[in-house]
Amino acid sequence: MATGNRKLTEPLESTTLFFGLLFAAVLLLGALATLVGTGTVGGIGHAQVCVTDTNIGGGSDGNPFAGTYAAKPGAQLQPPNAPLSACALHPGFGQRLLYSLMTVPEVLLWGGILLLLWRLLVLARRDGPFTARVAGAMRVLGWYIIAGAVIAAAIEQLSTVLLFNSLVTPPEGIDSVPFAALRALVPVPALAGAALLTFARIVRLGAAMDDELQGTV
Repeated sequence: MATGNRKLTEPLESTTLFFGLLFAAVLLLGALATLVGTGTVGGIGHAQVCVTDTNIGGGSDGNPFAGTYAAKPGAQLQPPNAPLSACALHPGFGQRLLYSLMTVPEVLLWGGILLLLWRLLVLARRDGPFTARVAGAMRVLGWYIIAGAVIAAAIEQLSTVLLFNSLVTPPEGIDSVPFAALRALVPVPALAGAALLTFARIVRLGAAMDDELQGTV
């Protein structure tokens, strides 16, 4: 039974293991580079704190932002190439925190997806595919993908706007945050999450039918 269940979870189990190990290796190398002062992980380390507003464009023949945007003290506008970009000359703790929040949520999202997917496959291999625990793990993964994609995108966009406003004047509004969250949800996370939630119902129904059959034998 165990051999059959292992074959049942392939090739997804091997693929998940590969990307999980690759994910861990990249984080480990990034952490080591950060410790020796040559790299950064999620903005933590000796990274240059810069932010780019992809919603504002211009041309490379002169500064299209002159008279519209100006760098605040301690900040510097990048060369006049679209899109608009600014960097902090001497970033403070708050700016470094915002810079980290521009990337960390997505890292946590993918790390959580790999972890929950691995847990789902282990349960399916160990207990069989049609069990209440597998259905529960599938449901958790589905909601995690849907909610995680929205929350991660919202945090990253809000952090981008707040960091941009700390470097450049006039400030931008936060009306782009909900649009970024919606854009991150469709189509793949929404479809993947909905599919997992649907299959969780199917698996739970199959587990209930299996329990009824075993009770009548």
